[in-house]
Amino acid sequence: MTQMPEDVRTALERLMIDYCYAVDGLQDVQPLLDIFTDDAKADLTAIGLPMMNDKSDIKAFFDGVFEQMSHHFHFISNFRPENWDGEVGAMSAYVIGMGRAHDGNRVEVQVKYRMECVETQTGWRCRHYTITPMMPLPGSLDQIHGDH
Repeated sequence: MTQMPEDVRTALERLMIDYCYAVDGLQDVQPLLDIFTDDAKADLTAIGLPMMNDKSDIKAFFDGVFEQMSHHFHFISNFRPENWDGEVGAMSAYVIGMGRAHDGNRVEVQVKYRMECVETQTGWRCRHYTITPMMPLPGSLDQIHGDH
């Protein structure tokens, strides 16, 4: 693996931070969608949530999240470049995510995000996103975001 250039590392960190801000905004799903390529995969199966196979799946999932949640807060740290082949970069980070649903249900998770990204004409975009648990998951995660 070639060392990831600093400008690429910075761009991927910024993309992950932008993702957290977009999810925490709970207003407009478009800034979140702008982070992804059209054919992006989002694999949340390790935390009991769905596999999303393209941007329309991602939109459908987050439309539901934005509708159900009254508050979101994500704290992201420990950025780590995982791979750089000269075109595709992968970055991971630790995340503490908290939320409150309109029905009062609360959730807190400690997870790791991993984004595999490519540079497009409109900037860096994520083409494969995964979340894996770092600590045991609360039952409230499925109660809020699981299949209903």
